[in-house]
Amino acid sequence: MKLEATLNDRGAELRLNDPPRNMLTPELLNGILEALERFRAAGSPVLLLASRGKHFSTGYPIDAIPESIFHADASVRDRDPFQRVMNELARYESPIVASIQGDAYGGAIELLSCADIRIGVEGSRFALPSVRLGLVYSHSGIRRLASRLGAALTREMLLTGSAISARRAFEEGFLNRLVPQEKIEEETQTVLEEIGKGTDLALRGTRRLLNLLDESESLPPEILDEVAAIRHEAYCSPQSQQAREEFGKRNR
Repeated sequence: MKLEATLNDRGAELRLNDPPRNMLTPELLNGILEALERFRAAGSPVLLLASRGKHFSTGYPIDAIPESIFHADASVRDRDPFQRVMNELARYESPIVASIQGDAYGGAIELLSCADIRIGVEGSRFALPSVRLGLVYSHSGIRRLASRLGAALTREMLLTGSAISARRAFEEGFLNRLVPQEKIEEETQTVLEEIGKGTDLALRGTRRLLNLLDESESLPPEILDEVAAIRHEAYCSPQSQQAREEFGKRNR
């Protein structure tokens, strides 16, 4: 089972289970969507995002990044499983905690950015290598990343594609807590217990207000069209196709 989706007395849990890379394949993303629908039917309890294996997730499979994510038509982009997962996690009613036991790259970092509290382990790394693949990140993704990583670090990671350490991610505020590998489960449970001391209505209301403040700034339609055209042109360019092929060969 590549995705473990469980409900228990402590809340809901989504755990990636396709080690070592735990890639965000369409199959896994659709499984997340189905699980979130089930969790909502159960009252949207506090949600834990976690993973098994060496990496939290290395993001989307490089050789299978779909054009739909970069399509000029917003309605096409919004139907893509990756974008739908980001939207549904952002709209999830209760707090989300991410327990990050390993490295995270690309789309996995945006997935983690949907969490309210992120707990990482010493020695792990984070990277946004989109420019090295000839790709332009979405405006909604960049806004979410900038809100969590900070504007300066988001620019650095997106423009260089270089990885940063968990220590730096903690110092810059992306990680709320940083612990040794052997302490990750214990620290995660501590955070969940602390959140559990709040009332359901207060927790949901506070998360909703925090998300509204994140999303309060909107771009005019003509700018959104320009952004869409830039991303689609980059994705379809021969340089981008070659970059993704070479990146895939180096990381097999």
